[in-house]
Amino acid sequence: MMEKVLPETVFIFFTEALNFRLGVRDKNIADITALAASKHLSIEDVMAMVEQDGWEYYGETPRDGQSMVCSAYVAAVWKAAGLFAPYHINATEFSPKDVYVMDFFEKDPTKLPAACAQANGTEVPYCQLTGKYQMTLPYYSTIQPYD
Repeated sequence: MMEKVLPETVFIFFTEALNFRLGVRDKNIADITALAASKHLSIEDVMAMVEQDGWEYYGETPRDGQSMVCSAYVAAVWKAAGLFAPYHINATEFSPKDVYVMDFFEKDPTKLPAACAQANGTEVPYCQLTGKYQMTLPYYSTIQPYD
């Protein structure tokens, strides 16, 4: 229904990604559903396919390279720096929680800069310098990278 009302917006935010997952271009949701069915896949199966690093979306102009949300950008920088070696990861699949649970951070609050202790006390192992509310980051820096 939304595709009929706002076709360009739906394409940019939803349909274009499904096109990439099936290796096609410029198909609408009905076409994608039919193509998925011909491959014995549901639309949910297609939606669950992994986003691949390097996909450059074309539905929005002007384009100046890859589009990434903040957590995907951080993971892409880490990947480029070799922090995930020898594992194969897709940075575009990272959520904010995936970023902060990676075991890449100092966990000893006494080793953080003095400004962190002044802002946060010594109870948390991460540094939050601004904001009305203190972030709670469950499982902070506890997950080793893996494929």
